[in-house]
Amino acid sequence: MTMERDGRFHALVQATLLDVGAKRSRMRGGELEHAQGVAPVEQLVSYALEQAAALHASDIHVEPVAGGGVRIRVRIDGLLQEWQEPLPQKVAAVFLSRLKVLAKMDVSKTREPQDGSFHFSWDGRQVDVRAATMPTIDGEALVMRLLLHGERARRLDDLGFRPETAEKLRSLFHQPSGISMFCGPMNSGKTTTLYAALAELMKPETSVVTIDDPVEYVLPGAMQVTVQESKAGQESGRTFSDVLKHMLRMDAEILSVGETRDEKTAALALRAALTGHRVFTTLHAGDACSAILRMLEMKLPPYLLAATLTGVVAQRLVRRICPACRESYAATAHEAELLGMPAGTELVRGRGCEACHGTGYQDRMVLAEVLVLTEALREAIATGAHLSELRKLAKEAGCETFAEDGRQKILAGFTTCAEVERVLYGG
Repeated sequence: MTMERDGRFHALVQATLLDVGAKRSRMRGGELEHAQGVAPVEQLVSYALEQAAALHASDIHVEPVAGGGVRIRVRIDGLLQEWQEPLPQKVAAVFLSRLKVLAKMDVSKTREPQDGSFHFSWDGRQVDVRAATMPTIDGEALVMRLLLHGERARRLDDLGFRPETAEKLRSLFHQPSGISMFCGPMNSGKTTTLYAALAELMKPETSVVTIDDPVEYVLPGAMQVTVQESKAGQESGRTFSDVLKHMLRMDAEILSVGETRDEKTAALALRAALTGHRVFTTLHAGDACSAILRMLEMKLPPYLLAATLTGVVAQRLVRRICPACRESYAATAHEAELLGMPAGTELVRGRGCEACHGTGYQDRMVLAEVLVLTEALREAIATGAHLSELRKLAKEAGCETFAEDGRQKILAGFTTCAEVERVLYGG
């Protein structure tokens, strides 16, 4: 989908184009240029970043196209949309160079990948940007991840969990010790849910420590630490396992590990849970039972995982129906079959309006699987049960699948069949 063009952006593109032409003309004449004020390309880059932040975009893609120039796309509510006008080749070159300078990359290197970071201010807050370049057959591509620094943790009730699911989550979070895992693919809201849980556990008499890369949410009253992984040209860094090892000596009752990436971090997290800490961590895994196998693949002792794991929250994000243009309609035969409902069942969808940029959706909500460990599951983990057996026991323990949660949210008018199918089955 292509979003409406921005007149201010177009004017800055034209100003940059004229400026590039003027500079080349002066260089041919042998004149020494003395730039005054802010260059048009700097204004163009600043405006693009600020507007992307205002749209709550999570990523900006600057992609070369055949024949020269670049197109710009932003990821909003999980989907990429073409945004602004394509940049002509002369503007694209200085636009990319300016971004690479901000990210402290080598401007002269265009045929090898680079990564960097910078930040800018928007609406009185700092936005952290992680940038990465990649050479392609059409030229150099650049992708930026935008992270709003210092955002307050959201409430669990605002994330889209059904009341009965939220109650199960709260019973899980309030266990006196053990480890809770939040899993899902990239950009599935794992960290947001984790911090919503921590926010509910914060009390003046409780010591909470978080370890992140970077810190995405501010949690007043907690001790928050940023990991600094080593990069090219650096002799050392601070890994999750390094920080976690020292944090175990900091008299913390609740530990949050931003991501379990390796065997060492996983082993330390389980040991912390075994010694009486409440541990929260995220993990890349497809569903709740797959997360258990993912931990075992890190060569952790099965008996230790069985003894310390209290539960797994697996999640995806689906778009909510736009409140400004929602309308009722009769379900199609395919939708009725998918939901197990009579043909013509009344459902809700978004018609598409200016508020939602014609998509029919605005904001996102969680689809969740919440697995609370039972004795049968602990025994299965300790004895190395297969994934199929774990899923059977999870169902017996009352763990709903993504599809079951999605069905309830479609019937309640929060999202659509098309959206749930897209997220769970692709397309």
